Order: sequence, then structure tokens, then C-alpha cells
Amino acid sequence: MEIKSYISVIIAAFCLSQSGCVESLSSSTKEINTEKEELLQNSLVYVEVTAYSYEQFQPWKTPDLTTRTGFGTAVGPYQILTTAWNVADAAFVKLRRHGKNEFITATVKVVDYESNLCLLNVDPNSAGDPFDPVIFDKEYSEGADLMAYWLSDDGQVKTGRGYLDRAEVTSSTVSYARFLNFIAGNTGKSSGRGRLYTLDDKAIGIACWANTDNGESGLIPSETINAFLEDSYDDLYLGFAAEGFEGNILINPHLRHYLKIPPEISNGIYVSKVYNLGSGSKELQSEDVILSIDGHKIDATGQFDHELYGRIAYHYLFSIHQSGELIPITVWRTGREIQLTVQALNFKASEMLIPYYEYDISPEYIVIGGYIFQKLTRNYLSMWGEDWSGKVPPHLYHYYRQAMFNPSEDRKDIVLLSYVFPHQINLGYHSLGRLVVKECNGTPIRQLSDILLAIKTAKPGLYHTFSFEQDNPTIIIPRDSLDLANTQISALYGVEQLSRIHNTD
Repeated sequence: MEIKSYISVIIAAFCLSQSGCVESLSSSTKEINTEKEELLQNSLVYVEVTAYSYEQFQPWKTPDLTTRTGFGTAVGPYQILTTAWNVADAAFVKLRRHGKNEFITATVKVVDYESNLCLLNVDPNSAGDPFDPVIFDKEYSEGADLMAYWLSDDGQVKTGRGYLDRAEVTSSTVSYARFLNFIAGNTGKSSGRGRLYTLDDKAIGIACWANTDNGESGLIPSETINAFLEDSYDDLYLGFAAEGFEGNILINPHLRHYLKIPPEISNGIYVSKVYNLGSGSKELQSEDVILSIDGHKIDATGQFDHELYGRIAYHYLFSIHQSGELIPITVWRTGREIQLTVQALNFKASEMLIPYYEYDISPEYIVIGGYIFQKLTRNYLSMWGEDWSGKVPPHLYHYYRQAMFNPSEDRKDIVLLSYVFPHQINLGYHSLGRLVVKECNGTPIRQLSDILLAIKTAKPGLYHTFSFEQDNPTIIIPRDSLDLANTQISALYGVEQLSRIHNTD
């Protein structure tokens, strides 16, 4: 036994034998915690966000405003770190600091929904004295006790406890990305709103999600936070890399034999699909077997041995890279081992064929003759409620599941006839809805804005026509009565603006 540990045991035994000593130890712990709370008083803020609540079914409606609250931590004299989810769709952001009743204003400097991090700039005139920045340390000790700190809505520092259960690559709760999270056990249900967590008085992360069923919370670790902050301090935020392929486990011996992998090679994951976006989308091929990434051997289940975190998923090896960096990858292709250099890439959700999210932007739409056209997004599919994947029309889910990451020059959006406002001009078509648009006036529809262009540049004729996929009926709109019908529909159904398009490229 080490001398320090031995002395600790002797002191503990002595205390247990003395009246009042246990109480003294408890008081000492409380004093330490109180001291830490006092040190963090000028580093923690309460975040209150007034956010837009956009409606997918009636996208022309003025959005309702909702209030969302969370927590933030100072990382600069006038800069606050919080989760991206806290500021999603924000109209106004304001903060409360310790001991102050009035709110101070803040603006979003950088928000990254993939890493779920946001850096806020605070108005110095509103804030007054500078904050005390918190330094995040790369600490990890499985099973260690954790302390959580946050500022309550009345401006007081609050504390909580937990323990560091494991490190794990998890799917983001706000985007398509997969990042390393520390999983903390025995935490509170509000922990995911951005509470600061410390290990041995060192800041190790902020909470980004909480599971009320099992009392676990996910923490964004220091290494992700520090990389985000370093990237955020200039005016060119590059972001984290994301893989551009679908990797699957490769434990089936027959598949390994089919791929001509020799028995002495037992590692590697199978590339079942290569996307049009992300890292590896230019260099990898379907049926490649990835044997190693960045010098780390990937086993047949897609994991590797990390020197600090233990066995974690290969996605981590992409997310630690900044976009533009080069990643060495070893693959097995057509019966031989080859070396590739993959450029680390990321992409915006707006570049996806079916955007995974559309935060901070109002939904697009076009209304023509009572026909409501929208583009397919994950937000649109969420109208079917919880467990929507089993409720949405199968052909829409097919696009979402099979083609989400595969936009092309020929198709940048999946454009839908969402539903129809009944009117004399569309008599007989009232029941149509959720149809994928193929052409307008004979022009292929690559993106939603193409509809307006096809209407504007149509050759002389009596009708506008729309055709759809899956042998659905073609709709005919008489041109001579369209303007009057649009005016009537606008007044009857309260659609003041008949279209909203953000991108007309």
C-alpha cells in the first residue's frame, strides 16, 4: 500500500473512533464545495432563449415564440459556451449572471449543431465586469465522482453529483453526427441543458442530453470543446469532419471469404454504401474493407482501442479531425491491401438531399392554384409524431433512409405536393398529397425553386402541368384563371405570401 493511502486509512480509522470527527469531515467537505461554488459565481450563467416555433403543415404562418432555458459557462471575458440545442431557432438570447436581477444580451458567434456546441458573444456594456473564464482539462477516470455546477433562474450557483460511467461514441440528439460523449450516471433530468461537470475540481465537459429513465447524462468532453473553441476564435469556422460512408460489422466468415480476405486478417469493417457527402466520399468504394484509420486498427465490429477511453467506435477517428485535414486509411479492396489518404470533410444539413434539420430558418413552400409544394425534410417527417419512422408513407421513408446523404446536380431536393386547398381550379385533385414531383411543364424539378422558374419560363399554352413519380396522375392548372384563383385562395386560407424560397441557385 502506498504511504499516502496508508496514512489516509489511519486518519479515517482514528476519526471513526472519536466523537464528532465524522461530522467534522462532512463539514470540511461542505466547505470545499462552498469554496468551489464561490469561485464559479463569476463563470456561470443562466441562459434564456426566445425561440421561433415553426410549423411544417402551414409553413406560411407567423411562427409562435417559445421560451427555452439552459445553462452556460464563461470561456472568455465576454464569451459564453452552451449547447447548440439551447439556442436553436433563437430570436433573442439573454443571460443572467450571479447576484444580478437584470438580464444581459448575447448574440450567437458560432453554432455547430453537429458537435452540439455554441459560442455566445456577450455585450460588454450590458454585462459590466468581465467573466472569469473556465479552462477545460482533458481528464478521464472511469468510475470517478463528478460534481455538476449551474446557475439557477434566480442567479444562484447550484450543485449536483454523479459519477463517470464510461466514454462512448453516441448519435447526436440534434443532428446526424456521432461524437464522443462521457456518460455520467446518477444525474438530474435537467442536466442536459448545459450544466458544467468537474472531476477533481477540473472542468471536463458540459452536459448535452439527459435520460430520465436511467438517470444518465451525456457530456461533451473537453477535447471536443477545446477544438471547437480554437476553431471559433477566428472568422472562418471549419467544423468537425464527418464520415461519408456507411460502415457495417464484418463478422460473417462467408462474406470475408467472398471479399478474398485472408484468414490471418480478422479486423476490418465493410463499406456497404458510399455517400456523395463527407469524408471518404471521394476516395472509398462500396465493398471496401477499412482495416485501419489514422494508424488505429479497426476490429470487425467497428471499434478500436483508445489509450484513454478504452474500446470506442471508429466514428471518433473522423470527428477529431478538422475539415480539410488528411487522414491515412488502410483498406482491403479487390483482394489486396492498399493505402489511401482521405480528406476530412464535413457538410451542412442544407446540402443533404433530405435535410436532417433546419434550425434557424423558416420552412420553404410554394402555393400555386391551391397546391402546396414543400421539400422533404426530417422536420416534415416529424409531423407524424413519435416513432414517425413507422408511420410516414413508405415512399417518403425510402428517400429518407436510402438517399439522405446523396444529393446530386440532378436532384438537390425531394419536392413534394404536400396537400391541396380545395378550390374550383383544382376540382377533382383535392385528395392528392405527399406525392414526389417529377416535372413541371416538362422541366425536371431538381429543387423547390425550380417550380417557380418553370412557371415563369413556360412556353405559351393553356395549362401548367405537374407530373409525379410512381405513376400518379398528372395535374392540369388552367393558366387563364390562375391569378384570380391565387388571390382567392390567399384570402380564403390566410396565405399572405404565396411562396418562400431561401435559395434560388
